[in-house]
Amino acid sequence: MAIVRIRYIHSFVDKSGRVRFYFRYRHKRWPLPGQPGSIEFAHRYDELKASVVLPKGSSSHITFGPGTLGWVIEKWIGSDDFKKRKSSTQVLYRRFLDSIRERYGRGMLVDLRERHVRSMRAELTKYTSSADRCVTLLSLLWVFAKENLAMELGPNPTTDIQKLHTQSFEHEPWPASLITEFDAKAKPRPNMQLALALLLYTGQRVGDVAAMRWSQYDGRGILVRQEKTEELVWIPCHRRLKTALDKAERHSDFILTTHFGSRYGSGSLSNVISLVAAAIGGKGYTAHGLRKNAGIALAEAGCTDKQIMAVLGHKTYAQSHAYTRRAEQKRLAEQAIRKLERAEKVANPRTKRDLQSG
Repeated sequence: MAIVRIRYIHSFVDKSGRVRFYFRYRHKRWPLPGQPGSIEFAHRYDELKASVVLPKGSSSHITFGPGTLGWVIEKWIGSDDFKKRKSSTQVLYRRFLDSIRERYGRGMLVDLRERHVRSMRAELTKYTSSADRCVTLLSLLWVFAKENLAMELGPNPTTDIQKLHTQSFEHEPWPASLITEFDAKAKPRPNMQLALALLLYTGQRVGDVAAMRWSQYDGRGILVRQEKTEELVWIPCHRRLKTALDKAERHSDFILTTHFGSRYGSGSLSNVISLVAAAIGGKGYTAHGLRKNAGIALAEAGCTDKQIMAVLGHKTYAQSHAYTRRAEQKRLAEQAIRKLERAEKVANPRTKRDLQSG
């Protein structure tokens, strides 16, 4: 799983199960609003970093000259190319860009070479996935400078740098016993049974479930604009989900709320679900794993690829197959063994009797 450490940020889980974040510097703490990835979180973080940590004369107060790496970073951040990206992506990129600008902003981009990129990657990052993101950003800056700033640059110095992060984390579908126990024991946590039903019966990503509003529910189904794909999907409610929604109390515009009546962020909802699952013996199982359960259940019910894609919001058969291959394997294996049994019975009518007597 990719892990990103944000400098000066610490977190804890309060009594309600909500993950709270704070900015810590020299033994002092400042609470942060929202969740990492949200605009309010990023703005407050930038304010505290500028006012508490960075002294006057630091890179945040420097005007970078044309052609420098810091100047290109500032141009890119202000461009449509950067602003059209998702807000969560912008916040994530800004963390790395601030570090790059602070350390190397005065250097001329035209002088950047492959050995410099490798050195920067080693100095700026600790985790392999973060190291790869550093290289990705330098590559994007290089391309942006050539295409939009009319800078005469040579070959991209990041082209021959291979990724360090080669292992991918796969979210496993939950065992039926864990789902049953979660539903029975998650009652102290607000809305956890409803969160479970939404994840299982809509098959949507945890961020989309956390963002669901009551206005999206029309009594028959839920209309969702998927954040990742921007795909607009309408999911008819399974009878169990409809019952849960109709019985649920409405504390805010959002379907899922904390003890304080505020909405869950994507990260906080994921964390609470993982914590509850771990407490009942399901350590390692995630909210996204329930999306796998939804796809597998649809496949085992005999749904076609197009029907599964309509629910999960996938645009290609390959994406759908990644979620349903286990159900397909189970079905094909079952068919294969039944064929083997029929073939053996035709070849040797005594096979069945011999097996029973043996």
